[in-house]
Amino acid sequence: MLRTIPLLAVVVTAPALAQGFGARPAAPAPEPTAVTVVVDSASPRAAMRAFLRAIDANDDSTAAGWLDLPDGVSADRRAELARRLGVVVESRMHLDVEQVSPAAVGDLEDGLAPDRELLGEVPGPDGRAVRIALVRRAGEAGTRWRFSASTVEQADEVFLALPDAWVREHLPAALRRSGPFGIQWWQWLALLTLIPLAAVVGLLLAGPTQSLLKRLVAKTETDLDDQLVDSARGPIVLLIGVLTSRLLLRWLALPVSAEGFVVDLQRAFAVIACFWILHRVIGVLQGALPATEWGASHPALRSLIPLGGRIARIVVIITGLLTVIASFGYPIATILAGLGIGGIAVALGAQKTLEHFFGSVSIGVDQPFRVGDWVIIDGVEGEIEAIGLRSTRIRTLERTVVSIPNGRLADMRAENFGPRDRIRMRTEIGLEYGTPAAQVAQVRDGIEAMLRAHPRTWPGRVIVRFFRFGPSSLDLEVFCWIQTTDADEFRAIREQHYLGIMRVVEGAGARFAFPTQTVRIEGRAAQPS
Repeated sequence: MLRTIPLLAVVVTAPALAQGFGARPAAPAPEPTAVTVVVDSASPRAAMRAFLRAIDANDDSTAAGWLDLPDGVSADRRAELARRLGVVVESRMHLDVEQVSPAAVGDLEDGLAPDRELLGEVPGPDGRAVRIALVRRAGEAGTRWRFSASTVEQADEVFLALPDAWVREHLPAALRRSGPFGIQWWQWLALLTLIPLAAVVGLLLAGPTQSLLKRLVAKTETDLDDQLVDSARGPIVLLIGVLTSRLLLRWLALPVSAEGFVVDLQRAFAVIACFWILHRVIGVLQGALPATEWGASHPALRSLIPLGGRIARIVVIITGLLTVIASFGYPIATILAGLGIGGIAVALGAQKTLEHFFGSVSIGVDQPFRVGDWVIIDGVEGEIEAIGLRSTRIRTLERTVVSIPNGRLADMRAENFGPRDRIRMRTEIGLEYGTPAAQVAQVRDGIEAMLRAHPRTWPGRVIVRFFRFGPSSLDLEVFCWIQTTDADEFRAIREQHYLGIMRVVEGAGARFAFPTQTVRIEGRAAQPS
């Protein structure tokens, strides 16, 4: 297993790469707020709500009313600045509007001037941080909070620093309108194009990636890593597609909430690809272990491999599912605690299922039989075809399949013919009444000598004895073991022994008896007349 490091490195590093591509600054932890919050209509929070509502409605003219601009700026220029600033705020700021001050005077404890409110910072064109701030100004509509003049002056710079600024400036206005979830229509088209494009790139690069991995694992002595590389094409396609989509997503300045969801989705697919590889590893090991030196030296444990493979797959699937859930930010500890409480109800409702599952574990550990053994269980005779998580299937002589739940099977009497090292042969032969005692002894000794002379007769115990005066014969008991475990070979040797018994009887001048019955009729003699 240590020789499969090149491919396992891909499994281990892929989630880190996906997380690195998909990393996004953590949103500031929300501060506890009062149960009831009164939002003043002249507060910074109300101003931001109104501005973003106008941006989402594509009403740039109304949004421009929340900018601190001199009177000489044209209406078109005002609308353009409002639109650009709105794009920057939505795509570059992790802003929670509900954390902005709801008071008309703003936050007086932030260390800023009483008429200023800092919303956050965004990256500028040269990498420096540009502060996005509000200022309190009096105007025709009364005193209210607006984006400060310094913020508005830098709106063009931070907007042009966006990766899709050129596209936004040259697309028709209809495609720049906001669609569902605040994503512009052209961005929806780009996302729908990104999915098949990433899939095509994954399919094109999967072959070269597999070839490179094969060159790396070809230097090892084991074939397990080669089989794993051959079976991992699907996960490799998915993983390359996820990484490609993440690189392409850098050219789209999506809204922060939408980008966060897409990144979480990409991370989830990267996790799925990694656990898919682990699933394939289990399959490769399950198929290869029986043929290895370890499998040959531990025949009793070989039947545990299918059961262990199923359990390992279940563990991988459950772990992968929990990891995917965690990638979306859900607290796993809370989920596991809920599963612990709900597990009691599930256990009560699934007693039989759990009984059969633990029965399969008991069968796997105790090894009363293995796949391929010939058994008699509860009157059912046949070959063990499969040992599942719920039931065991037996192929009968009639070629039908009988399924027995493992919960019941663990408590049944099972007669297993697989482990026997030899097969018993026992029969009785009858000689005719009237056979002399010396002749009976001659037949007895001849049969025993014939049996012991055969190379496949176990010499430890051969019994040939005159044991009974039968109703119509002198009976001899013949008992020995044949040193074979193959039923067909046993039948052939048994036939040889029976023919040998016939030759011994014929050679001694004796005859086999057959069932006879003598009827004696007694009656009174006729009286003379």
